[in-house]
Amino acid sequence: MRKLDRRGKLILSVAAAAAVIVNAGAAWAYWKLGGAGTGVAVAGSAVELKLQGRSDEATPLYPGGKAALTVTVTNQNDFPVKITSISPGGGKVTADSAHRDAGCLETGVVVSRDVLDVSWEVPKNTIGVFTVPGGLRMTNSSDTACQGATFTIPVTAKGLSSAS
Repeated sequence: MRKLDRRGKLILSVAAAAAVIVNAGAAWAYWKLGGAGTGVAVAGSAVELKLQGRSDEATPLYPGGKAALTVTVTNQNDFPVKITSISPGGGKVTADSAHRDAGCLETGVVVSRDVLDVSWEVPKNTIGVFTVPGGLRMTNSSDTACQGATFTIPVTAKGLSSAS
């Protein structure tokens, strides 16, 4: 085994010191590296839900009676929606065309409460059909020609995006 002379020891010492400095610099750079920048995301706009309320054809309304309210919800958004309540909408309840032509102008049909609490999930880009048992009633002010009619009821909904 050979001994190192003074010149060899100096070269090894300088090489070791250089290795320590290089490694320390790399470690410092690793911990100090950060980043900044600008990200861009475009928010889509929400499309208004389309709602249609109808009386239950299988259970005709009569003065003083109640029936189910069937609500069709069209969700054309790219996210699911959760409907939390249904309320009477602006506009007039109308009978089907045959009963309207026969004289059913004053339907007497109303949504049974000002707010019907529901919990309906409508997936993105789909149509959901939901039923509220006892959601409609017919008052005694309805025209006689309205018996046996199917009614279209304007409704509004409250809800929120149910996207996670």
